Amino acid sequence: MKKLQQISLAMMFFALMFYSQTITAQHHEMNMRQNQECEGINSKIPNLTEQQEAQIKTLRIVHMKKVQDLKNLIDVKNAELKVLQTANKPDLSAINKKIDEKASLKTELEKERAAFRQKIRALLTDEQKVVFDSKMHKNKHHKMGAHEKHRMHKKGMGQHKMMH
Repeated sequence: MKKLQQISLAMMFFALMFYSQTITAQHHEMNMRQNQECEGINSKIPNLTEQQEAQIKTLRIVHMKKVQDLKNLIDVKNAELKVLQTANKPDLSAINKKIDEKASLKTELEKERAAFRQKIRALLTDEQKVVFDSKMHKNKHHKMGAHEKHRMHKKGMGQHKMMH
């Protein structure tokens, strides 16, 4: 019986490692895109002074470090959640607690993004703010990943089917 438990633990460990590698690769790709978008902020805002560009660059670096840390923690929570959900005897209380921890991190991430945008806005003139706000709004919809687009498309199709 102990041997079976050891084998199960080893299998869960390897599954967790594989899952973590996959998530890490996906986040690396997302971070590359986000880095390019953040660097592109300067080129999208008209008439930035050198001082504004330097301040935005500094804010971006600090922001990206915080975002990366939060995303890494979310990855850990996802992996821990998967282990809890696939256990021989899942503990629903522990699963719910892990979901709450993950949700809290996602909220913190969204707040960090909002704070970053406001810090940039504080550096801009009214004219620059108008352009920045319109570009950020467009990027939010353009940046939507394939998973979200698929889910929205599927949801839309499901509603279409209901009408018939």
